[in-house]
Amino acid sequence: MEFKNNEFLSNFSTYFRDKRKTFFLCFSIFFIIVFLLLSFYVVDSSPKSWDLLVSQELQEEPSAILDVLMKGFSWLGTVYVAAIMVIVFSIIFFAFKYIKEAFFVLSCLLSGGVSYVLKMLIDRPRPTTDFVRIVEETHYQSFPSGHVLFYTAFFGTLMLIAISSSILKFSWKIMISSICLAMIVLGAFSRIYLGAHWFTDVIGGFIVGVLFVMFTGSLYLRSKNKSTDIQ
Repeated sequence: MEFKNNEFLSNFSTYFRDKRKTFFLCFSIFFIIVFLLLSFYVVDSSPKSWDLLVSQELQEEPSAILDVLMKGFSWLGTVYVAAIMVIVFSIIFFAFKYIKEAFFVLSCLLSGGVSYVLKMLIDRPRPTTDFVRIVEETHYQSFPSGHVLFYTAFFGTLMLIAISSSILKFSWKIMISSICLAMIVLGAFSRIYLGAHWFTDVIGGFIVGVLFVMFTGSLYLRSKNKSTDIQ
C-alpha cells in the first residue's frame, strides 16, 4: 500500500511539473505574440487614438504637487538610481547569505540592455508638445518604456522572492506584493502623466518586464527547488 502511495505522489508530482512547464510555455508565447503585434502597430510615428485618449485623461487636471509626485516615481527608474537600487538590494541579500536571491535581483541590471536594444530596433519617436503636455524631457526612443520595463522586472523580482519565501508570514507576502504592484502601476502612470511615453509604450514595457521576470524567475525557482531537494 505504501509503495502505491509513493508511486501516486511521484506521478502527481511529475504531472504537476509538466503542467507548469506547459503553462509557462503558453504564457511566454502569448506575451511574445502580443508584444510583436504591438510593435508592428506602433512602428509608424503617428500617435494612436487610444494613446491620445489616455494621455489626455491623465493630464486633464495637472497640478504642481502632482508634477512633483510623478517626477519622484519616475526618478526611481532613471539609470543611475535604478542601478543603485539593484546593487543595494543585492548586497543586502548577500549580507544575509541569500545568494540565489542576490543574483536574481542583480539580473535586473540586464533589463536596461534589453530596453535599449528594443528601442533602437523599433525606433518610435517620443510624444511631442503638439499632442501632450511635456513635463519631463526625455532621451532615446519611446517604445517600449524602459522605466516600466525596469519597474516590472525589479519589483516583480522582489514580489516573486517574497511569495516563494518559506520564512515570511502570509500577511508580509501580501503587503510586499501590494507595495510592489503599486510601484509598477504608479511608475507606469507617471511616465504617461509626464508626457514621456504613450500608453502603448507603457504596455510594451510591462509585457517585456513580465517576460523578463518569467525567464529569470524560472531559473531562480528551479535553482531554489534543487537546493531544497538536495537538503
